Amino acid sequence: MAFPSADGTTLTGWWFGHPGRDPRRPVLLYCHGNADCLSQLAQVSRIFYDFGFDGLIFDYRNYGASGKGPLSEKAVDADALAAYRWLRAKGVPDDRIVIWGHSLGSSVAAELVTQTRPAGLILEGAFPSIYAVSRCRYPWLLVFPFMIWDKFETGKYVTRRSCPLLEIHAEKDTVIPIDLGRKVFEKAAGPKQWIPIPGINHSDFPSVAQHYEKPIREFVKRCLDSR
Repeated sequence: MAFPSADGTTLTGWWFGHPGRDPRRPVLLYCHGNADCLSQLAQVSRIFYDFGFDGLIFDYRNYGASGKGPLSEKAVDADALAAYRWLRAKGVPDDRIVIWGHSLGSSVAAELVTQTRPAGLILEGAFPSIYAVSRCRYPWLLVFPFMIWDKFETGKYVTRRSCPLLEIHAEKDTVIPIDLGRKVFEKAAGPKQWIPIPGINHSDFPSVAQHYEKPIREFVKRCLDSR
């Protein structure tokens, strides 16, 4: 499937849905990380499907088979908003949508929630900002906030949301250390929930997802029931 972003750039995505219509089935909108694209996310979509969710996974511009276009935080945020609007045009109401963002996509997802009114937000491997990541990973490098054009300020976005937050983070994350995820969680207002995942690295959640199906489904149910 394909749909346009605000500037006309064509984006590609996968829609996976269960047979039959269930007005209370949750719908996940998945914002992937910088190192991913649709062709690498078949296992992720299968996990969501097995959890009982319908869902949309899409590629930002310049990723996978999506069209080429100017690339910036603002442009990627517009792509995510276009995906959300595709769901709404399909007839999915706000109170069924839960947005899930992984890694860089966690910032995209958190920013999207400031523009929309979904039922819930799930962040995986989140970070407060690109500046915070650069200071954590390269403390010897002289970098100032004004030097970073695309800031991806997740820590700011989570203070502006109007829906419940679930944050999960790999305890052995070598890409986004778990302390950065905790800083995002600390900044966020309630309702919120924190789940550290022992024994895995940044992109390994699919390998243990079945062990966390119950708390994730319970969180999503609470989100939908509260609307």
